[in-house]
Amino acid sequence: MLPKKKRQILLSFFKDKHKKNWFQIIKEFITLYFTNKSIPLYYITHFLYRKNTSNYKDYLSLKEHEKSLEWSCSFAPDQIILVENKLLFEELLVKNNIPTPKIFFHNSKNKFAYKGSGFEFKNKKELFSFFSKAFNEENVERFFCKPTNGRMGQNIFILDKNTYKNIDDTLVNLIFSQELMFQEVIVQHESLNEINKFSVNTLRIVTYKNEEGKVEILSGFIRLGIKGSVLDNAHAGGIVVSFNKETGKMGQEGLQLIDNGSGVFYKHPDTGIIFDSFQIPCYTQVKKIVIDVARLLKFPLLGWDVAITPDGPVIVEANHDFHLLLSDRMENGLKKNPVFNKLLQEIKRF
Repeated sequence: MLPKKKRQILLSFFKDKHKKNWFQIIKEFITLYFTNKSIPLYYITHFLYRKNTSNYKDYLSLKEHEKSLEWSCSFAPDQIILVENKLLFEELLVKNNIPTPKIFFHNSKNKFAYKGSGFEFKNKKELFSFFSKAFNEENVERFFCKPTNGRMGQNIFILDKNTYKNIDDTLVNLIFSQELMFQEVIVQHESLNEINKFSVNTLRIVTYKNEEGKVEILSGFIRLGIKGSVLDNAHAGGIVVSFNKETGKMGQEGLQLIDNGSGVFYKHPDTGIIFDSFQIPCYTQVKKIVIDVARLLKFPLLGWDVAITPDGPVIVEANHDFHLLLSDRMENGLKKNPVFNKLLQEIKRF
């Protein structure tokens, strides 16, 4: 029996009313199979079967996706830990005056580090006493909590000064079993709150650094959360919308991943804000900050998560092993992207 996720993908595919005719779908699927010498599952997950996609050959195969990231990682095996470990990454950014959310304290199971001192807690009462101390000393209302080495929005939660004593034992056990960091809650720029105020809506920007060290923006899209979720992550049901890499103006169409309903949106379902040409704020600063930070690392390819506050953009995370295929989908095929073609030529010479 197929796993639940694959059943959901197939069900969405068969129910999709925007499919090409079956003859064309089969023809294109077979063409990609012989071209790539492997089953092109991305033909379905990337919605290449839909009527509005004619350039299906411009999209990356799974092998090309993996090869691109492996090639990039080969330039910086010693820096993988630097981007995977968020504590080390924050240290790098602070050292180089790159704006990023402040980490107040972090833990490894029941051992906590705060202001240069170590603490060990035996039970929930001692933990809550520490939280009370930290809230008062930092003079904040909330802590944003996420795994030090986490991915895809898993085990993320918010501690509130007024309600943290009500958290259940399941969350307490999670804290005592994980390595977490507790950082400042990002205050989002008011114009992005107009689209969705329920989560911080982050940009995913992919940069390419060539052999001479010049950094260019390869692709970009914004992740928009939906009501009832503190996450904007596409894997959590969020909507992704591409934007112009030069101007920061959003495109017309927003998408959900196929295993989250494969919805197509032209406005936000909760606020009604139309995506087409919505201007991402502070975009000139966004471009500068990602280019500056990309120069600090050896990877030719990196995916950056950027949030925009009232004071400008901040770097949330760097990703070396990221979902380049989603960027491929939002760019309508990276193989027709001039910057990506420069990268392909470099891979061929490698």
